Amino acid sequence: MAETVVSLVATKLSELVTQELILLHGVSDEVEWMGRELCRIKCFLKDADGKKKKNERVKNWVNDLIKVAYQAEDAIDTFLVKVHQSKGCLSCIGSFNPSVLIARHNVGVEIGKVKARLNEIKASREAYGIENLGEDGEALNFIPVRRLHFSSQSDDADVVGLFNDQKILLERLMNYQQQRLCVISIVGIGGLGKTTLAKKLYHNNAISNHFDKLIWVTVSQENSLMGLLKKMLEKVKAIEKEELEKMTENDVIDTLNDSLTTERFLIVLDDIWQEDVWNQMRRSFPDVKNGSRVLITTRFLNVAKRADPASAPYELPLLNDDEGMKLFLKKVFPYEDAEANCSSEMLDIGGHLMRKCGGLPLALVVLGGFLSIKDKTPVVWRRVLETMDWEAEGRECQEILALSYEDLPYHMKSCFLYLGAYPEDTEISGNELIRKWVAEGFISQEGRKTMEDTAEAILEELIQRSLIHVNTRKSNGSVKKCGVHDLLLDFARSTSKKDGFFTVCSTDIDQPTSWALSRRVAFHDINDTMINEIPTMHGLRTLMVFNYCDDPIVSPIFRFELLRVLDLPDFDFHERLLKEIKHMIHLRYLRLWGDTDSGLPSSIGNLQFLEAINLLNDTEIPLTLWNIKTLRHVRLQRCNPPQSLKLRNLLTLDSVTFVSR
Repeated sequence: MAETVVSLVATKLSELVTQELILLHGVSDEVEWMGRELCRIKCFLKDADGKKKKNERVKNWVNDLIKVAYQAEDAIDTFLVKVHQSKGCLSCIGSFNPSVLIARHNVGVEIGKVKARLNEIKASREAYGIENLGEDGEALNFIPVRRLHFSSQSDDADVVGLFNDQKILLERLMNYQQQRLCVISIVGIGGLGKTTLAKKLYHNNAISNHFDKLIWVTVSQENSLMGLLKKMLEKVKAIEKEELEKMTENDVIDTLNDSLTTERFLIVLDDIWQEDVWNQMRRSFPDVKNGSRVLITTRFLNVAKRADPASAPYELPLLNDDEGMKLFLKKVFPYEDAEANCSSEMLDIGGHLMRKCGGLPLALVVLGGFLSIKDKTPVVWRRVLETMDWEAEGRECQEILALSYEDLPYHMKSCFLYLGAYPEDTEISGNELIRKWVAEGFISQEGRKTMEDTAEAILEELIQRSLIHVNTRKSNGSVKKCGVHDLLLDFARSTSKKDGFFTVCSTDIDQPTSWALSRRVAFHDINDTMINEIPTMHGLRTLMVFNYCDDPIVSPIFRFELLRVLDLPDFDFHERLLKEIKHMIHLRYLRLWGDTDSGLPSSIGNLQFLEAINLLNDTEIPLTLWNIKTLRHVRLQRCNPPQSLKLRNLLTLDSVTFVSR
């Protein structure tokens, strides 16, 4: 992870010198030096990352390097903000404006501190025995990503061992002899395929014909009762947002009861962790003896037994050796005949690898995806078998996830870890993900290819490695919706949090341990209290909020001048908030879907680095938006571009309604 952080900053500094030389007048040599030194030291991080688990001094050395990399990035970005504020334009950087001179002096002082710390870090490296295991420190080029072939087939092609389970559960769900409201539970450890099985049942034609109403709600550890109830009600009944926001908990429960009384329903509650969650939600489900069902998935047997003592939990078994080998080979050879390409020696080694996974489907899928991009030889497979730490009881899956993650090039690591920002079981838009990766600076320019093409290749590579799964594809084969398994999501979050790459906050008590270090923050299922308690995070580069579950905010303030990504799809925006956006001159990605009490301010034109804007609200768009030369993707509710629109970088222009002038 440290290598990823330092590489991103070093690459950014290098690109600034080559692309924004005029903007950095007077400090470009210093910026170039910092980028070069960070890149040199980066080559020692692979060895340091391996030693820091056993050596506290090495761990501190790595943490110091991360902090100084962030310090260098903050110094330059803050410098550009101050210059912009002095006259409202970056072109004044070469003038004798007093504010510019002060900003240049301040950044010089900060660079001096960075240089001193870097020299100390370099001097202490040898004392700690940290060696160079990386590539040439002068090289800043990304590892090229090969474009993979991909299929439009669904993930069902990789489902193994669930046929009998599906048959048994179908009979229980549609049992005409049992008319009471039954709760049927699928129980098993993480990675076993509970959600996959539940989805297969949910989308089965026999189920859709048997039940009048089908509702799917993801519960997970991150939940608020009111948020879950509102999600359910929105799926049961068409209801205006304003009306829903005014309803109390009892109002929502009563409305749900009334709406479900006349129909036979199937409600799936995926991933319940706590008994009290079920006890709180059960009041919403009427029992009118019409054969309705509730299907829950959970990792905990006690939750399943308490949900319905009269209904035996269905404990999903691990895969047997035949099923495990079938799934493993499907992932290793996704487009080839495994038997024709696998020697007896490889099959023997593969059998040992398969058994090490303990029959856990997720472990088999990720390990198979890892080997699918490697040379398919006995030497490679045996090396994996012999070098993995298989001894830790019950940690096989975590070891495989770590193996697959560590094998990624550093720029792919950033892209994978970024997925940890999303709530569990979210259907992530492929386009949205790619545009955020580009905005974050994770994607490099490769020849004449667009950065979006490069990012799409990375997305396909992560899919090939089974670190991401495809939900749906577009007609042209590109990813429309994708997702991440819960265990992979947990791995991404825990890895990201260690070095301040990303922090997720989902409850009042789940706050970042160090706001000062967090570069990216995502909030899940939060309310006004949590939002208003956000302290000033000077170094914040990304702010995302998902599933905002409170009344409209009165006057929130987000004045984070170094932000690159601002994603607030669930907020209602007031004039005071919109005015703050003009200060975010580094902003690359902006998504605002909530209602506004005023039009978008003309100061949006200040965002001269903005690449993607997504405004699905009926707000007035000022002409200044179309002066932003860096725009690549524009999605608006109402679009009124000038006839003389000249945006050379524009790739997509999407609008619900085009307004003629």
